[in-house]
Amino acid sequence: MSVRRQKTVFAALVLAGAALGFVSASRPWVRVAVTDLAASGTLRVTGRQAAGAVPAVALVALAGAVAVLTTRRVGQVVAGALLALAGAAAATVSLGVLRSPMAAVTSAVTAATGRTGAEVTTVVTSWPLAGVVSGVLIALAGCLAVGRARAWGGLSARYDTPAATARTVERPAPGATDADDDPGLVWDRLTRGEDPTDRDALP
Repeated sequence: MSVRRQKTVFAALVLAGAALGFVSASRPWVRVAVTDLAASGTLRVTGRQAAGAVPAVALVALAGAVAVLTTRRVGQVVAGALLALAGAAAATVSLGVLRSPMAAVTSAVTAATGRTGAEVTTVVTSWPLAGVVSGVLIALAGCLAVGRARAWGGLSARYDTPAATARTVERPAPGATDADDDPGLVWDRLTRGEDPTDRDALP
């Protein structure tokens, strides 16, 4: 697979993972039926409430992708490693909601009812799975960046900042002196009453 195609796959993984993370975070992850004397009803706890790390990782993934595609090898390795860790964290948090939805919705239920200890029944939707997939895609993109950093390189050289100026400045040969360019020689000729612009009078 060519380097260009590898980078395309990397970008596609990040974009897909980030988009899925943002979308899933806005959807209900857990439906909570509250049965309590003080407050009864049904709550919908979104991914942003149950697993705030998922949209945060999606945002980090976009920034990390830019870093991977614009930096050199060391920067790509660091950014790729961060992407892999962030994606793994998002997937782990999403799995935590699937395994223990009650722990994930406790704060949301408390905020809605104004008290702790309410009797609740939880029903997990399929959106936490989307959070898991989002994290896995981002982690895979990070692993790809780390593994291929040696071959990828950074931006084209035409985007590099010039070291000094874009044009080459010609310098006189060693030992040669131009009266128009040597302020000391110009001043000496002026003190002798000579015209420093008179080329015929040059030594």
